Amino acid sequence: MRVFFNAIVVQVVLSAYVLWRGWNGFPKKKVVRLPFLAIFVIELVIYLLGFFFADKIGLPYLHHIAWIGTTWMVFILYMSALLLPYDLVRFINKKKRILPKNIDLARSKERVYYYVFSLVLVIGSMLWGNYRFNNPVITHQTIDIQKESKIDKLRIVMASDLHVGYLIRRDMAAKYVDQIMEQKPDMILLVGDIIDFDIYSVKQQHMEEEFKRLHAPYGVYAVTGNHEYIGLKGEEPFEKPRWLSEHADMIALRDSVVLVDNALYIVGREDNTFVHRKTLESLMDSVDTKLPVILMNHQPHDIHEADRNQIDLAFYGHTHNGQFFPNNIAVKFLYEKPYGYKKINDSHVYISSGLGLAGPQYRIGTVSEIVVFDVNFNK
Repeated sequence: MRVFFNAIVVQVVLSAYVLWRGWNGFPKKKVVRLPFLAIFVIELVIYLLGFFFADKIGLPYLHHIAWIGTTWMVFILYMSALLLPYDLVRFINKKKRILPKNIDLARSKERVYYYVFSLVLVIGSMLWGNYRFNNPVITHQTIDIQKESKIDKLRIVMASDLHVGYLIRRDMAAKYVDQIMEQKPDMILLVGDIIDFDIYSVKQQHMEEEFKRLHAPYGVYAVTGNHEYIGLKGEEPFEKPRWLSEHADMIALRDSVVLVDNALYIVGREDNTFVHRKTLESLMDSVDTKLPVILMNHQPHDIHEADRNQIDLAFYGHTHNGQFFPNNIAVKFLYEKPYGYKKINDSHVYISSGLGLAGPQYRIGTVSEIVVFDVNFNK
C-alpha cells in the first residue's frame, strides 16, 4: 500500500499537479520552462529505475536513488499541501467572492509569488530537517530507583530505530557509534529497528565492524523491532536478529531475561511482529523484583505493562515521534505517549523518537536522539 501510494499518488498525481502549477505560473520562456520540466522528468526516470531495477543496481547507486526518491516524496507532499488550499480558495472566490476585490488569486503575478514563497518555505524546512537528522541531540534524564543494588549509579545510553542499511550507510553508523561512546556508558541498550529493510546492504558494508566498537562495563544489549522481521527475497528466516548477536557482538534479548552482575535484571521482548512472542508476565516469572528491573520493548502500545509487572525502567522506540510534520501531531492520537519521559506510579518510562529514520532523512518538528539515563539506586 505504501509503495502504491508513493508510485501513484506522489509520483503521478501530485507531481503532475505541482508541475502544472509552476508551468502555468512561470514566464512562457524556454529558458525557464525547459529546466523546470527537466527536473520533474529526471526525477521520474530515477524513480522508475529504482522501482523496477532495485535488485540489479549497485549499493552506492541504490543509496542515491532512494535518497532522491524519498526526498522528492517529502517535497511534493509539502508543496501540494501549500498549493492546494490556494487553488481551493481561488476556486471558491471565483464562484462566490469571499476575498476583497483588490485581491485576485487568479492573476499570474499572485500565483507566481505564492509558488516561489512555497518553494522557499518547503526547501528551507527540508534543509533544516536534514540538518536535524544529521545532528542528533543528546537527551539527558536523571532518575532515582528505590531499590537496593550492588551498583549505586548506572549510566545507561539508549538508542532505538537506527535503521542502518542502504539509506543510512556505514559512515552514518560509525558516527552513531562514536556519539554513543562519547557518553561514557556503563550500559548500552539498542531498542529495535537497528537494521532497516535488508540484511544484504548491512553485510556488504561490513557494518558489524562499527557495532563491535560499542562496549560498556555492563554490556551491550539489543532487542528486535518490526524491521528486523521484514522478510525479503533471499534472506534466511530470522537472519537479521541472528546477525545482531552472531556478527555485531550484541547480547540479543529475544523474549529473554538476563541478570547483570547479580545487581539488576534486563528483560528484552521480541517485537509485536513475532507471532510466537511470549507474554511479559511469563518472562517476569524468573525475575526477583526486589532487584531493579529494566525492560526493553520496541513498540509502545502498552506502556502500563511496566507498572503492572513491577518494572522500574522501561525503554521503547518505534514511533519516530511521527518523523516529520504533521505526522508528529497525528502520532499523538495513535499512542498514549508517542515520545518522551513519563512516570507511572513507581515505573519510569521513556519512548525515544529514534536515532535514525526509515525513508526520508528529514526531521521536521522532531529530533534524532541518543538517550542518556543517569540512574541512582537507593532505598
